[in-house]
Amino acid sequence: MFQCPVCGELMEILTNYHCMAKHHLTKKELVEKYGAPKYVSPTMSREVQNWIRESTIITRMDFDIAQAAVRSQLRRG
Repeated sequence: MFQCPVCGELMEILTNYHCMAKHHLTKKELVEKYGAPKYVSPTMSREVQNWIRESTIITRMDFDIAQAAVRSQLRRG
């Protein structure tokens, strides 16, 4: 995990999108001004567990609901 040198957000990699959206700087400008992101080896604290849970892109329930919606549309047609 890497930690943004400005806001401290943990992420897999510091992206240009994060830098522009949160700090209005390109990744290159941010690194030049604040330094490189710090590598952090997280412990499985409650905070890290919550971050993992919140950063899940798609859950099983999301998938099941989408599949049910598609099946109901196919039955109508």
